[in-house]
Amino acid sequence: MARPPLLGAPRRVRRPHFALTALADTMFQLLIFFMLSSGLTPYALLPLTPAAGDRLAETRAPGGDAGAETAGAVLPAGTRLWQIGPGSLIAGGQRFGFDEIGALARALAARDPVPPVVLLAGPGARVQDLTTALDRLRAAGLTEVRLGLGGEG
Repeated sequence: MARPPLLGAPRRVRRPHFALTALADTMFQLLIFFMLSSGLTPYALLPLTPAAGDRLAETRAPGGDAGAETAGAVLPAGTRLWQIGPGSLIAGGQRFGFDEIGALARALAARDPVPPVVLLAGPGARVQDLTTALDRLRAAGLTEVRLGLGGEG
């Protein structure tokens, strides 16, 4: 048999139940995570001195003689131009590994006066290569290390 309809019982209206507690817990956990992870990141200051002017002077003018200077700043006499490549440094036409930079820098630092060094980032050089070279040069006692734009393969 069919049940008679209930006339006197009110229908319950179900509202969607949304609790902010779970959202607040998640936000708090994310806050703690980012506070801890940012505290674990090592920060190091790597002071850079730009080479004279924004760009190094070209040693060859387009279509001109070798040694003719174009617009740009002239570097002091005795300045060493070293090119950073992927995992190596080129100085005086010779390629040195990063483990040899200390000996190379100490030999240069033994001169009086110590000539300035300009590092050029070559093609394929990564930021980590440049940072490693700068750290090792400073650790070896070369204080006048500058960063120049350019550097061709």
